[in-house]
Amino acid sequence: MARPLRIQYPGAVYHVMNRGGSRQKVFLDKQDYEAFLKTVGEIHDRWGVELFAYCVMGNHYHVCLRTPEGNLSRVMRHLDGLYTQRFNRMHRRDGALFRGRYKAIVVDKDAYLAQVVRYIHLNPVEAGLVREPQAYGLSSHQFYLRPKEAPNWLRIEEVMSEFESIKAFHEFVLEGNEEAVADFYQKGRQSPVLGDEDFRERLIRKPLSLNREHPRYERVAVRPSADRVLKMLARMYGVEARDLMKGKRGKDNEARKVAMYLVKELCDLRLQAIAERFGTGSYGAVGWACHGVISRIESDSKFRERVASIRRACQQKI
Repeated sequence: MARPLRIQYPGAVYHVMNRGGSRQKVFLDKQDYEAFLKTVGEIHDRWGVELFAYCVMGNHYHVCLRTPEGNLSRVMRHLDGLYTQRFNRMHRRDGALFRGRYKAIVVDKDAYLAQVVRYIHLNPVEAGLVREPQAYGLSSHQFYLRPKEAPNWLRIEEVMSEFESIKAFHEFVLEGNEEAVADFYQKGRQSPVLGDEDFRERLIRKPLSLNREHPRYERVAVRPSADRVLKMLARMYGVEARDLMKGKRGKDNEARKVAMYLVKELCDLRLQAIAERFGTGSYGAVGWACHGVISRIESDSKFRERVASIRRACQQKI
């Protein structure tokens, strides 16, 4: 059977879902929930992905997100793949976690965004886990009611602009899903597009023609060059850029390791290309360097802020 159509373009909005293999649970405790949201934060930091809603449901999840770079496949490899690694490590297991390919529906933002957010927030209610969505702590509905507590990657204001108040949004959710939307999701094989006929035709016939309609996201998609990252990092470490290219056996070179990590994160280069750039014989060495930086970021607050400040400087408007 052919795979469903995948549509990608800058600024696309999707409702993405995935489920555990054999319907096994993929979220066992609070630690798993936090690991999933941490991974979501990483796809925001790395590719500027914005989330409008999420809900974690034991054996599956729902997210509504926008991809400024039109790279959903790459984003989802990171989200599902890295979360799987973290889950396996925490629970001392191995192998695949999810049943396979995620399901993604392109959403006509202007007509259906608020309805998709409502659908996601009502999932625990429909499943009989709670009576009202605000009673479920593993979804983004709590942050729509208390926006000051929302993480920086959760894009609340775009949905809330359609409502006069938080109360009005909450009442909208409590009204329940519209019949047409409920019918759409109840179909055995859903269309890959949630939108009117005009929206469908434009996407399916000429999916890339929409790029010109999203200049804001095309600007976001412009990544800093590797040269810019190296120049900025050398300046902030007080060294010469050429010093970042030299590894010395037996001597730790923090600036060089951070350079490898930021070139990978900000320039989105493959490990082999980075290895060639830094004159190391193995892409495995780059992988270990990046892993070491990530581990230290998690444990050393001063180092974490130093790397974050370099990242911000590299991402400033060129």
